[in-house]
Amino acid sequence: MAVKFTNNAYTTLSAGISASVTTIPVVSTSLFPTLGGSDHMYLSVVGGAYVEIIKVTSFTSTALTCVRGQDGTTGTIADTGERVELRVTTAMLTDAFSSSFTNITDGSNIIVADSTSDTLTITGTGATTVTNTPGSDTITIDTPAGVSAGFSIAMSIAL
Repeated sequence: MAVKFTNNAYTTLSAGISASVTTIPVVSTSLFPTLGGSDHMYLSVVGGAYVEIIKVTSFTSTALTCVRGQDGTTGTIADTGERVELRVTTAMLTDAFSSSFTNITDGSNIIVADSTSDTLTITGTGATTVTNTPGSDTITIDTPAGVSAGFSIAMSIAL
């Protein structure tokens, strides 16, 4: 599930909407990024006295399928012609970072980014690990007993 975004994407409502409708009619979706599978994007419905953030899970050329009232906003009645814009939102950034900073593996080598402790650990096939220490600008290389230290030595020299 990836959040999608692009620059300067917007459209307008082609008809008014109630506060609870989940299919929103728009003039065009040509400027929005393509959504596939479980992709989504966050759009802002902008009126004169409100902004509602919606999570769009799919769309056709003139209709958005969405979850209303996202990121601390509530579903709002909107009129024909109101703008619908892809803006930077907290929800978009949260989703982007949570999907980017996770475990990466090819089946044997693993990279783990832990946002709670601010550590990055890389584990090689022989169980050698390379770990950063937050706030100290140090990297620790640990090779378990009985495992070739070749990787550790090469890393130490490279550093």
